[in-house]
Amino acid sequence: MKAYDLLVQAESGLAGITGHPAGPGRVGVSVCDIACGMAAHAAVLEALIARGQTGRGSAIETDLFAGMADWMNVPLLYFEGTGKAPARMGLAHPSICPYGAFATSDGSQVLISIQNEREWRNFCRVVMNQPELPEHPHYASNNARVANRAEVDGHVASVFATMTRDQAAARLHEAGTAYGFVNGVAELAHHPALRRVGIATPNGAASIIAPPALRDGALPALGRVPGIGEHSAAIRAEFASDFASEDVPAE
Repeated sequence: MKAYDLLVQAESGLAGITGHPAGPGRVGVSVCDIACGMAAHAAVLEALIARGQTGRGSAIETDLFAGMADWMNVPLLYFEGTGKAPARMGLAHPSICPYGAFATSDGSQVLISIQNEREWRNFCRVVMNQPELPEHPHYASNNARVANRAEVDGHVASVFATMTRDQAAARLHEAGTAYGFVNGVAELAHHPALRRVGIATPNGAASIIAPPALRDGALPALGRVPGIGEHSAAIRAEFASDFASEDVPAE
């Protein structure tokens, strides 16, 4: 079968657990292409290490489906352990509550994550201003909250609806609650955590997102993007030289 990213998102089951309860969704970047490339990159590095230890090289194969299937381990184990596929939850979590996005009074969406009962109590006390809420049977444990998700999420939403983005951030920070705002690409462009690196192209300088890893605390220096066909002759000459140097068995 031909391997295009969206086809493999569907074929691997990823689309089935992605999106809104109303229907499957596409992940907005080419994750199957990227997963395959990352797997190949890791395999090349492992083969180089093995060659350094044993003197033997390796033949490496991978594909888009295998790369995404590797990422689908947790949903598959969940299904095989429970008999149910993880539900499509949009911006919510299938087994933790509250863990999702809530609208503020000025039109932002804040996404919160409650990971344990200590965090839940702090959230109720500082953010909700309702320290007694964890004593309610529907709010007393994560299992209870998941079972009563609509009620819990609705109650949390009613409180966030009274706060601006800045007010919500201040209270969440004070409570020690994990949170983030649902940003668009425009907000990403100016995000304080975004690292950029300059790169030269045939059409002038460009500022792109930096590779994610620092080496010795520094960003990598990227080489110039070549023009179309700029290195074609040199690459052909290199391959021709390699083939010419190989021993050709006598007939």
